[in-house]
Amino acid sequence: MEDNEKKFDNKYLLERQLEMIKMFYERKLLTKEQYEFEVQTLTTRIKTDDEKES
Repeated sequence: MEDNEKKFDNKYLLERQLEMIKMFYERKLLTKEQYEFEVQTLTTRIKTDDEKES
């Protein structure tokens, strides 16, 4: 693997996705209902390492 390549885990990807939809909501590109739906969908579908151990 090259120095500029990184391995991203699910937890990192989930956090990035949550940040992005929060930004969309703050910029009024999503309604509150859409935002809440997306947060719920992401958090239930993306399994992080913490959840895999349980």
